[in-house]
Amino acid sequence: MSIADEFHETRPYGLTSKETQCLHWCKEGKTNWEIGEILAISEKTVEFHLANTMRKLGAGNRISAVITGIKSGLIRL
Repeated sequence: MSIADEFHETRPYGLTSKETQCLHWCKEGKTNWEIGEILAISEKTVEFHLANTMRKLGAGNRISAVITGIKSGLIRL
């Protein structure tokens, strides 16, 4: 098994920890600005992480990404 295979096994869909954190706070109903304040990153960086998350999950919007994240066990309900 290669290192790349191990990475994808431990991180479903290849999400980074920051992408998963942004997805979690998105599930809590936080805006990009609020998530940025919580994680001490800029609002634009939150937008970047959530766009990557939606792309990786094949989601067209934040709600779909959250639903996929819950169904796949990436985030808890």
